Amino acid sequence: MKKLILVSVCVAFLTSCEKYSEPASLSLSGEYIVDRITFSKVENSSTPGDTTYQPGSVYINPNDVFPIDSISVGFTKWHLDYSVISFCPTSLPSGQVIWGKQYFYKVIGHNSINDLGYIQFDVNSSSRTFKIISDGFESLTLRTTGLWPSGSSGGNQSITLYLTRVGP
Repeated sequence: MKKLILVSVCVAFLTSCEKYSEPASLSLSGEYIVDRITFSKVENSSTPGDTTYQPGSVYINPNDVFPIDSISVGFTKWHLDYSVISFCPTSLPSGQVIWGKQYFYKVIGHNSINDLGYIQFDVNSSSRTFKIISDGFESLTLRTTGLWPSGSSGGNQSITLYLTRVGP
């Protein structure tokens, strides 16, 4: 009987442990094109308002700041390296690209394979935080953490950006 109890305790102990898994390494570095935007507006009612912007359309948010207040879907390019997010590219005849607006960013909250964390950066003294929804080899999906243009009592607006990698 003692052996049965000992075996039961050992089996319970060995099978009840949580398996440790390393956080997935992020591969944010690269040049991306914004190829789709989903705008979700959640009012204080039960009917949310969703709008999807496809290539060729322009997403304009008067409540945001330049350079992320106006995005030409299918044409707007962003570049991320290990610590800088860049906007407003200018191509030179030599093939070199000069980025007009650059901001330091940090990745926060990347603690497990199930939570990729957030990208946070300051634009014109205003902090922007994007949740990393997915980070694939050829794509990146980011979602804003919400914007309340009418104060905290108004409707919540959330923007999901679907980016496709176009360069190294």
